[in-house]
Formats: sequence, structure tokens, C-alpha cells
Amino acid sequence: MHKILLAVAFCSAVASSAFAQTHSPVGVASRSSVIAAPTHTVSYKDRTQYDFDAEEVEGTVVQPDVDLITGRMKAHHQSLVRPRGSFQPELLQSVESL
Repeated sequence: MHKILLAVAFCSAVASSAFAQTHSPVGVASRSSVIAAPTHTVSYKDRTQYDFDAEEVEGTVVQPDVDLITGRMKAHHQSLVRPRGSFQPELLQSVESL
């Protein structure tokens, strides 16, 4: 069943492309001679200028109706590690153990 549907689809695709071809007059030697050159040309201005002075635009700035939520501020604590000013008690204890 699938092969029959595939064959029908293929045949219809080939046939539809054949109907899309144009009929050329008898005695035309090449395909390039059938295609006619364009009869009009498109020209563009070098510069396009738009004038919006005549139009008045009125309006307001649209902003969201919510407040800005900020995060918690980082707490500033003193360091719990204090630098030692003297190691004399440990030095004296190490000398006594010798």
C-alpha cells in the first residue's frame, strides 16, 4: 500500500512540473531566446529624507507599577583573629623543655 502511494505521489509531482512549463512557439532553437529582457528599470534616490515635523507625538513614559526590591546589605564585622604581638611565653616554655 505504501509503495502505491509513493508511486502516485511521485507521478503527480512529475506531472505537475510538466504542466508548469510554458509552451514555446515552434521553431525556437534555444531556451535563452524565449526569455525576454525586462522592459523597465528600477531607479532609487540616492538619499531618502523623512519629515516628521508636521506630526505631534504626545505621551508619557510607561514604567512598571512596582517598587525596586534590593537584597540584604552585607554586614561588616571585625575579624575574630587577632594578630599576636609577642611569642615570649611559648619561647620560654620551649627553652625550659630542653
